[in-house]
Amino acid sequence: MRDWICVAREEEIAEPGDFLTLNIIDEPVVVARNEAGNVSAFSNVCQHRGVAVVQGRGNRKRFSCPYHAWSYDLDGKLVAAPHMGEATGFDPKTCRMPQLGVGLWGGFVFINLADEPMPFSDFIGRFAEEFDYLRLQDCRLAERIEFDLPCNWKFVAENLLDAYHARVAHAKSFGKYRDTVDYFKDLPGQDGLFGEYNSSALVPGGQSLFGNMPWLEDKPSTFACLGHLPPNLQLFGRCDNAVWDAIWPINPDRTILHLNILFPKDLFKRDDFKAKLGIYADFQRQVIEEDRDLVTSLQRGAYSRKFVPGRLSTLEHGIYNLINYQIDRLSDADGAT
Repeated sequence: MRDWICVAREEEIAEPGDFLTLNIIDEPVVVARNEAGNVSAFSNVCQHRGVAVVQGRGNRKRFSCPYHAWSYDLDGKLVAAPHMGEATGFDPKTCRMPQLGVGLWGGFVFINLADEPMPFSDFIGRFAEEFDYLRLQDCRLAERIEFDLPCNWKFVAENLLDAYHARVAHAKSFGKYRDTVDYFKDLPGQDGLFGEYNSSALVPGGQSLFGNMPWLEDKPSTFACLGHLPPNLQLFGRCDNAVWDAIWPINPDRTILHLNILFPKDLFKRDDFKAKLGIYADFQRQVIEEDRDLVTSLQRGAYSRKFVPGRLSTLEHGIYNLINYQIDRLSDADGAT
């Protein structure tokens, strides 16, 4: 996989020694902040027998494999290997867990599994130009909601980009407040989309509970934007917050969606923040649950021997873009074999 994958927020590993683990398909990964304060990432496989050296998240000075106690520092370099002094052909100085590429933008952490990844600046450049004004580095992760969806990851991604269904499927939540227009534009020279449109704050009644983010004071209360940077960064902005949807394929008919709600960091000090955050989180749960039966049905329909996909509406530009991205990646894979 040559693409950069958005895996975390920097505040999740804010202090030296902080770490988190995840699986990207079948690759176990550690993301950590080292003693110098830099973010590192490496494969979570002990270089002795391949056992995962750590699980979950937390704070440590080093990682010790639970199998034979080989220990590694926060950059994945071996620091101890008991009873290996007489082993033939073993050089502890060159032993380390495989490093992965790391890129940072807007408070997000990206990693790359490729041996020779494309420069992160090339990957993020045009997207950053379009969305730097959101100042997401000045926001913090307020809530993460997990949805376990019985469908292929592509159906989840397509649904999130589908402007056509909003007024129908989400009539009880935000659909009545939302533009029914084609607002997407392709990112010039790279995969992805961006666009601004009119919608409501994602709370009952559609009125923000906090007002505009300080750096968006010039935007109307109906301001909304969307950015998609494949494979897994989907960003939805409003006047008062932003939502990062991270899509994690589990198998061909199961996907985990992490819906991450971001707010300006100064709001966290407010006495009413936690209670109002709960209102935003409950509304987001409602929106995704409105989609659950639909994406489940998409999965069933894909198995029908009689179904032939129809033409896309002009309101489904996002789906068109995503399908072309997938075709390009499949073509790349075919050319490499």
